[in-house]
Amino acid sequence: MKKFFVFISLFALCINTFAQEPTKPEHQKKVYLNDGNTYVQKDLPMYLKFSTEPNGQNYDLKSKATPDYADPMYLDTEGINYIRSKWAVDKNSKETVNPQQEVLYEVYADGLAPVTSSKFSGAPVYKKDKIYYGKGLKVDLTSTDGVSGVEKIHYALGGNYQDYGSTLNLDTEKEHTLYFYSNDNVGNAEKTREKTFVVDLTSPTSRSEIEGIVYQGNILAPSTKFVLSSTDGLSGVNRTYYSFDDGNDRSGNTVTMAGLKDGDHTLNFYAIDNVKNTETKSTFNFYLDLTPPQTSNQIVGDQFKGNYTYVSARTQINLSATDNKAGVKNIYYRIDGGERATFGGNFNLPDVLGTHSVKYDANDNVDNLSGNTFLNVFVDNKAPETGITYGNPQFFKEGELYINKDTKIALKSRDPHAGVQATKYGIDGGAMNNYSEFTIPNEGPHTIAFNAIDNVNNEEVKKESKCHVDNTPPVIYHNFSIEPTEIKDKGGETLNVYPNYTRLYLGATDEKVGTEDIFYSVDGGALTPYSSPQTLDISELNRFGKKKLYEVRIVAKDKLGNESEKMIKFYIGKE
Repeated sequence: MKKFFVFISLFALCINTFAQEPTKPEHQKKVYLNDGNTYVQKDLPMYLKFSTEPNGQNYDLKSKATPDYADPMYLDTEGINYIRSKWAVDKNSKETVNPQQEVLYEVYADGLAPVTSSKFSGAPVYKKDKIYYGKGLKVDLTSTDGVSGVEKIHYALGGNYQDYGSTLNLDTEKEHTLYFYSNDNVGNAEKTREKTFVVDLTSPTSRSEIEGIVYQGNILAPSTKFVLSSTDGLSGVNRTYYSFDDGNDRSGNTVTMAGLKDGDHTLNFYAIDNVKNTETKSTFNFYLDLTPPQTSNQIVGDQFKGNYTYVSARTQINLSATDNKAGVKNIYYRIDGGERATFGGNFNLPDVLGTHSVKYDANDNVDNLSGNTFLNVFVDNKAPETGITYGNPQFFKEGELYINKDTKIALKSRDPHAGVQATKYGIDGGAMNNYSEFTIPNEGPHTIAFNAIDNVNNEEVKKESKCHVDNTPPVIYHNFSIEPTEIKDKGGETLNVYPNYTRLYLGATDEKVGTEDIFYSVDGGALTPYSSPQTLDISELNRFGKKKLYEVRIVAKDKLGNESEKMIKFYIGKE
């Protein structure tokens, strides 16, 4: 498994964990006059004095009835208290007012401190081990007091106390401790209130890890997954979101390629923390390769298309594949259902006559596997067989074949598989020629070499056939039984004269195949077979009984039909 990481830089936060309250200012207990009302801090002693004139001399007012609780006295009731005279006297008549009523002096006792409250607004909040606020946090402090009223609200936030005036805007990321309290107009100071919280302004950081097959950094297989992980230093990650291209966001951490088409894509991902800080989207551009390679084959060398695709044992098979993106990783093949092998170069098929099957496929660099493709061929490892036949005339003598220039020689080749491509022959070591029926004109012994080549270039071992061409006819000879009695000159031609009892013997010799027939004719007559000198001669046939000029035509043929001819002229004279 290969892994690929996309990193987003992480901003580390230092959090102030241990906060300590600063020194509170002192608030003196006092009397507060407002709108005709007198407010006295409840713990303060009261000394009563009076004067007979507005700005005259003051006289201490003493109590004999309850000296133990006077000089000074303390107000007993929170809020309004009364100093009274039993009956009211008219200022003019100095008479008791009728109907009777008391004279009351109101004094307000205030022994309770104000109550201050805080309001956090404007920012998302998340509560777990701590309270976390996001961006836009505002804090408002308000205080109430039931008697003398609030004089001031005080707060401290990472420093000394200061007077609160308006909304606090907290835009500093850290852990804060807000101390606050109020004092009223007579010096009652509230116990310090404390709020500890964390302002989280930083977005989470996310990374993407590739699980599965990846090639060249960004070409991915269909089975490959993205595993998203996000971290946040403060409020923590709420959710991680992702989308492909311009699609809608989905939440999750494991991202598959489901639904994506082959081609270029962009993974978008980001996270949101628990106070809504949203990370800027990160992107990863990749190519999803869903397409397996396309395979093909090439037959290299001998081949022929017939009923089958015929090849020879010399033929090689080349396999190739192309891929749209990741590139071809391997090509695999099996021959005749054998073990799967990795293609590394051209290979031969088994040198066994018959059909063979090559099953092949290929995968690319992200393991997309093509379907199986089959190549079926017929291995023809047998050469043709060629025979030779001689036409007529022909004659065997002592195991030697004799023919003449007219004898036609034929070759016949047979190949039961790929078929015959060409038949060739050569004579007496000469060049091999394409075959057509031929003759040998030149007399003498000859050697014919011949063979055939089939359509996948299986070449037959050369065969030889020997023959002897005899174009020479027999040599004719004749003999008279006696010598001529005289010689005549007729028309410039010298002729022998023989008596009428002369016998004429004929013969012919052929040194190669022998004489087959001798024929003769007398004075232009029909050719007559001549039997043999031992049994019959021409004169015994009463051919030469008359005294005259005779012309004898002699024809001889050998056993190949080679023919010679001879004319004899002579006279028959007196007995």
